Amino acid sequence: MSADEETYDEEEEETKLLNAEEVTLIATNFLKRLGNKQGLKPIKASLEEDVYIVEVGLTKKTATVQIDATTEQIKEYEIKDKEQAAPSSSFLHLTPKNIMILAGISGASIVVSALLGIQSLLPSIL
Repeated sequence: MSADEETYDEEEEETKLLNAEEVTLIATNFLKRLGNKQGLKPIKASLEEDVYIVEVGLTKKTATVQIDATTEQIKEYEIKDKEQAAPSSSFLHLTPKNIMILAGISGASIVVSALLGIQSLLPSIL
């Protein structure tokens, strides 16, 4: 191997860009060092010019880490609270607690209407 080929190989290694998997690993390791040990869920990794932008979901937050593609240095990071999901079209979310409340209100209204002598929609129940 000649000296020219050897220097060419070294230059090729120096200019080799990272891939998405490597920058995701760098970002998650960085976030772990900051104290975010659990709940790290990579969301997105993209390359814009010479900077990788990695989004990682935390337990109740989202982190964005910018990593230089050539030097592997972290240029910038930001941790934000997760944005609340847009409210759904329903007025009331159907959680077990809300279902129990609705069933209790329905039952109470049937009992009250029976005591008052109001005809019920469900006469077979009474």
